[in-house]
Amino acid sequence: MELRADIAVIGGGFGGALMAMVARQQGHSVFIIEKGSHPRFAIGESSTPLSNLFLQQIAEIFDLPQLLPFRRWGQWQRDYPDIGCGLKRGFSFFHHKKGQSYSDQPARSQQLLVAASPSDELADTHWYRKDFDQHLISEAQSLGVEYFDQTELIDFHENSEHVLLVGKRQSEIINFRVGFVVDASGPRGCLYRLLHLSERKLPLMPMTSGLFAHFENVGSWKSEDGVPYPVEDAAVHHVFEGGWVWILKFNNGITSAGVAATKEKAESLGLIDGKEGWNRLLKHFPSLASQFSEAAVQNDFVFVRDLSFGISELVGNRWAILPPAAGFIDPLLSTGFSLTLQAIMRLAQLLPEPSDADLLLYQRQTFKELDQVSYLVGALYSNMDDFEVFTALTQLYFVAVSYAETTYRLGNPDLANSFLLCDHPDFGESTREICELATCSNNREVVLNKILKTIEPFNISGLADPLKRNWYPVVLEELFRSATKLGSTKSEIREMLLREEML
Repeated sequence: MELRADIAVIGGGFGGALMAMVARQQGHSVFIIEKGSHPRFAIGESSTPLSNLFLQQIAEIFDLPQLLPFRRWGQWQRDYPDIGCGLKRGFSFFHHKKGQSYSDQPARSQQLLVAASPSDELADTHWYRKDFDQHLISEAQSLGVEYFDQTELIDFHENSEHVLLVGKRQSEIINFRVGFVVDASGPRGCLYRLLHLSERKLPLMPMTSGLFAHFENVGSWKSEDGVPYPVEDAAVHHVFEGGWVWILKFNNGITSAGVAATKEKAESLGLIDGKEGWNRLLKHFPSLASQFSEAAVQNDFVFVRDLSFGISELVGNRWAILPPAAGFIDPLLSTGFSLTLQAIMRLAQLLPEPSDADLLLYQRQTFKELDQVSYLVGALYSNMDDFEVFTALTQLYFVAVSYAETTYRLGNPDLANSFLLCDHPDFGESTREICELATCSNNREVVLNKILKTIEPFNISGLADPLKRNWYPVVLEELFRSATKLGSTKSEIREMLLREEML
């Protein structure tokens, strides 16, 4: 059997489905080729204000209004209550010492709460990917995308006119003859394997391993009086020397939880042993052990020996690779969705016949942005047992993304046209210098001072204020005070806030 289309998208996760929907809306014939089938377990679940903005832009630019409800908790719950979702009001961090119950009263020096929205209605979300990915595949099919699941691609042939993908579906061989291929199959995915692509070193990022699962009956983490938001209505991070635990709660009673750790820490905990490794981890941190004392694992644990990953080539004459198939750093700062959605928009502008120059520009920009994440996350791993430095480093992320989101919404995208401002002549280079310094323990005070100097011209949210003692609610007045930094006026900011239903 031979089938023909303009575009083949490899992988039926959210990135592949969205890429296919965008290409189809541009008038191209599209295949999605998926090795597995839906519904299925998938990791990578937490959105951010910037990723929701990119999702909104995809919906508006490519006439996909059915995507708009998924950018906010309130509208999602009204329009699609049956698609699993978690409420994410911000980022919650708690620092733990081995063998000690968590305690941080009254100093708040071992916690960090950064709000991302002023209300539940406008909040970000955790995507229960089992439901969400399946829904997007159905939406893609309704637009005319042809979907082939349980199809393993076993060969790739490229010439000047087309690509021939050879697939095996059960016992049948299928040839897909297409004009261009987009790989959205995930780390160490399809084209990495078929084209024998080499891996590349990620700057400052240690080798890490991961262990994760979905749970039922996970207990609660108590909120203190006066918190900016209920601390579990967030991406919750429990940080310790050499690693961190995430906890994401969905509205269907399921909790996503896992641990990412350096190879040395993962080996010392025996994380490769799955459930036994998880239980050993909990024994080291009594407060987490208490929270999971009644928890039950759904299905089984997944262990990933090599979590961080990058490849040396992202494009060819008739193919390109999306994040995270192009590179995966770590879920610590929830960067994966933003990188993927931004890449979808960039590639969509090039289809169906991108020039070599355009593809190389896409590759260079993707590398730069992945590397910027790697610098920052690598520095955070180096300082997981020094929470003051760890907290200060996170401000580079929160300042960059809040500045970018706001300038986009104000119609000034040129002020922040690269992820984490990596191309900015001041912020981008200074961030990389700070991260390199932060991996050396004798530069502590230099790092703290340099962070404050770097973020000040872009700090529009009142972050890094010692008087707030690591609790950062959304304070809209900060935006008005930052009008000059945003290249805007107070009246323009007010109009933007009204348009976004924040006033």
